Parts: sequence; structure tokens; C-alpha cells
Amino acid sequence: QRMQEQLRERLRLEEDIQRALAREEFFIEFQPVVDLNNRELLGVEALVRWNHPDQGLVLPGAFIATAEESGQIIELGRWVLTEACRRVRAWRNAIVAGDGLRVAVNISGRHLQHGELVADVRHALEVSGLEPGNLVIELTESTIMHNTEANLTRLGELKALGVRLAIDDFGTGYSSLSYLH
Repeated sequence: QRMQEQLRERLRLEEDIQRALAREEFFIEFQPVVDLNNRELLGVEALVRWNHPDQGLVLPGAFIATAEESGQIIELGRWVLTEACRRVRAWRNAIVAGDGLRVAVNISGRHLQHGELVADVRHALEVSGLEPGNLVIELTESTIMHNTEANLTRLGELKALGVRLAIDDFGTGYSSLSYLH
């Protein structure tokens, strides 16, 4: 009975996520990235949040794993990528020295491995007008460690677009610097 309830809850969450995508209930909060030496704003990191109609603010820990497992993470990631690029590009005119403002976007392993990530990045850059060098694609260490040949190909394609790549949460999983290299 406990397993059935967990399954019902998961299916409910998948349906809620699909409705949230259609109703535009997700939003982005931007966390500043600051150079501590000279206290300059380098950029922002885009963090997805969910304004659930019944539950209020839902943080990513409550829905990302389900979105990842169900494949909905690709559509959500595509939206975050495009919206974050658009917003940062729009802010740049209002910020002193805003030309170099970067935006970091977390990309799921599923989006990297099974989605059209390179095409999605290209599209986000084109529709937003953001320069490729001002977009930082953040991937977790564990994402990079799986399906390495295919990932290397996609990472090379992303670098060829001119975007920056970063390893997020480095050191929290099992890693070998020589393997990552």
C-alpha cells in the first residue's frame, strides 16, 4: 500500500509539472555571482522555482528528480535557458558595465545526453541576442562522468558555439581529476 501511494504521488507530481509548464507557473530567481576581491558583479546564476497554485513556492528539491526521471526536465531546461538569456540580455543596458554580465544555467544530464541541447543553446542565444561568451552552461560532475564519448562530442559542440562550460558541485561525488581531464 505504501508503494502504491508513492506511485500515485509521483504520477500526481508528473501531471502537476506538465500543467505547470503549460500554465507558466515556473519562474527564475537569479543569484548574483560576485568577485570578492573587487566586489564587482560578474553575473548571475539562474535558479528555477515553481509557484504551485495550491502549495505556493516549491523549491527544486521537490520536483527536479521527478522531472528528470520523466523526461520533463528537457522542456523545463529549454525554457530556463531561453528565459535566463533573455532576462540577462535585457538587464545589461540598465547595469553599469553590464556588457560583461554572464548568466550561468544548470543543465540536467538528461538534457545533455538525450535532448537537443546544442540546438536549444543556439536558439536561446539567437532569440535573446546574448553573446555566447556570456552564457555559462553548468553541468554536474556526475553528469559528465556518464556516457563520456557522447558527452565529449556535445561539450565540444557547445564550446564551438563559444559558450563557457563549468562543473557544478565539483567534489561532491566520486571523481578523479585524471578521469575528468
